[in-house]
Amino acid sequence: MAGIGFRLNKMFHQGGVSTDLLAIAYSVVVSSGPWIITTLTLWIILSFLKISNIYFNISIVYSFVFSIIISGLFIMFESRRISDLIYSKKYKKILPEVMGILIFATLFAIFILYIFFSFYKHEGWFVLSFSYLVVSLLALWIISIASMSTNAINWYIMGYIIMGFFSIIFSKYFGSEKNPLGYILGYAFGVNIGTFVHYILALLYFGTDLNLTSFEWIKEIKKYWHNILIGFTYYLALWIDDFIIWHSKEFGEMPINGFYFSFIYDSPMFIAYLTIIPTATMFILVLETRFYKTYKFFYDSLIEGYNYYEINIRKENMEKELKFDINLTIRVQAIITFILLLLNELNMLPFISEVFKPILRLGLIGAMMNSFYLMIMLLLLYFDFRKEALYLNISVLLINLLLSIIFLNKFGYYSLGASYTFAFTIGTFIGYKILISKIKDLIKTEYYRQKLAVEDGYYLYYKDIKNLMEEKS
Repeated sequence: MAGIGFRLNKMFHQGGVSTDLLAIAYSVVVSSGPWIITTLTLWIILSFLKISNIYFNISIVYSFVFSIIISGLFIMFESRRISDLIYSKKYKKILPEVMGILIFATLFAIFILYIFFSFYKHEGWFVLSFSYLVVSLLALWIISIASMSTNAINWYIMGYIIMGFFSIIFSKYFGSEKNPLGYILGYAFGVNIGTFVHYILALLYFGTDLNLTSFEWIKEIKKYWHNILIGFTYYLALWIDDFIIWHSKEFGEMPINGFYFSFIYDSPMFIAYLTIIPTATMFILVLETRFYKTYKFFYDSLIEGYNYYEINIRKENMEKELKFDINLTIRVQAIITFILLLLNELNMLPFISEVFKPILRLGLIGAMMNSFYLMIMLLLLYFDFRKEALYLNISVLLINLLLSIIFLNKFGYYSLGASYTFAFTIGTFIGYKILISKIKDLIKTEYYRQKLAVEDGYYLYYKDIKNLMEEKS
């Protein structure tokens, strides 16, 4: 994210209203651009091109579900591994290791799909085309992590625009109502082109050695195994209520064997998810401009061996800035969510019927809390509190799972979205408490994280060092 932060700071330092607005727009593109482009692409395909083939629609939704959840096992670990390689300036190792991760992820995805289609039988053309689309999207998510790590953010976004353009063209060109295979493969070919753009971007920026693939990253799993489960448990926590509702007799439906939907729940919740773009934008803005400065000052003081008094002052400044930025982000999103809630009650939101209103009401609040939760979890990872982030995700996953089952059986329709909202609300408050308590003891934590060069048999205690440094200061 260093390239993003540098560019945003440069824009804000110019001091003009136009450059400030440009910085905000840039943050929107960076934080939510791929999401917006992908959603817009699907909207054009389904609405303007009027492609409503059941096999295509199901393939699109479930390929995203499969690929995102499976990618959760890899992208958090991949992000950390790329960061370490960039820090150690081993740039040529990045792309071969990413390709090694992609091979492993692809094989795992094929294994999961094999199990799935062993239970739910389908014609061969559908199994192969759907599986190809899942693997194509999985490759896009994994390769784009490498391209986002470059400074070429404009080309990173362009990769998604190119993907969207060719997905629309190829879906229309190859497919027809009598040939749904063409729709699915056409969309997948568009994804492939976007993936290739991201690959070329990473290749040009980082370069590569003679090895096209590398599995050296496997050695780091023991050190960063939390990261593998963090992404997976988060995405599972995000989707588990959908799975429960999809399989319910009252609200779920199964258009084709093994593939479930709940139109009454999915539509308003999808709209609710789109409303958290402001949080993503604000998080990028404050993290990479305001907060990062205090963060860097604090860690510079540790690295350069400042006295305890100066280190503590910088830690307190960073803590104050962190609280302010979190509160600022919360206020902005809360205002937007409140306005949307009001418009929902006044029947002034387009495409929202009376049936959707109660679900959207809870969905808007739940999406807001989910955005706050994600911000807290990423901040925990920012300070390398991986264990706490993982336990937090597992807790939210279990809460959402249990409440989904309980609420659905006890309250039915009026509880749709409630488990999701409660789970991420609880997770947000607990996560914030954990984050603040960890920041308060950050000097102590960083002290114990270091490998101390002391002779065997001699021990240094944090309280003794603290007292000594206070006396010297």
